[in-house]
Amino acid sequence: MMSPGEWLEWEQLWQSDRTSADRLEELIERTRLARRSLWLLRLLSTAMAVVALAVVAAALRHAGNPLEVTLGVVVGIGIVTVWMMDVANQRYAAAKVEAPADEYVATRRALCVRQVRFAQLAWIVTALDLGFLIPWWIGGVEVHGGGFHAMQLLTMWGPLALIGVFVWWTIRLRRRARAELARLARSQ
Repeated sequence: MMSPGEWLEWEQLWQSDRTSADRLEELIERTRLARRSLWLLRLLSTAMAVVALAVVAAALRHAGNPLEVTLGVVVGIGIVTVWMMDVANQRYAAAKVEAPADEYVATRRALCVRQVRFAQLAWIVTALDLGFLIPWWIGGVEVHGGGFHAMQLLTMWGPLALIGVFVWWTIRLRRRARAELARLARSQ
C-alpha cells in the first residue's frame, strides 16, 4: 500500500502533463479573441466591398461619357464577383474550424489565412476601383480644372490618400499574418 506522500508524488507526475488552469483560461480567451477577429474581418470585407461599390455608383452619377459608364459597370460587376468569391472562401475557412483537438491553433491559423485573403481582396477591389476612378478623375480634371482647390481635394486627392493608407495597412496585415502562419507551421 502507498503512503500519502507517495500518492502526492504520483498525482503530481500524473498532472504534470496537463495544462494548468491559468494556461487553459488564457488559451480559451485567446481563442475567443481570434474568433472575434475572424468576425471583424468578415465585417470589414463586406464594408470594403459596399464602400467600393458606393464610390463607383456615386462616380457613375457624374460620368462624362458612355465609356466611363461602361467602365464603371464592368468594375462594379468585378467588385461583386470578387466579393462573392471572398464570401465563399470565408464559409470554407469557417467550416475547417469546427472543433479540432487543438482549437486555438486551428482558429489562429484560420484567422491568419483569412487576413491574407482579406488583403488580397482589398488589393483586387482597390485595383478595380482605381481602374475606374483614374479615367473618371482625368475626365473631371478636363471639365473642372486641375490644382488643389477644395473640390479636387475632396474628390481626388483625399480618396487617393485614403486608398494609399488602406493599401499600406493591408500590406502590413498580410506580412504579420504570413509571419504567424510560418510560426504556427514551425511549431507543428
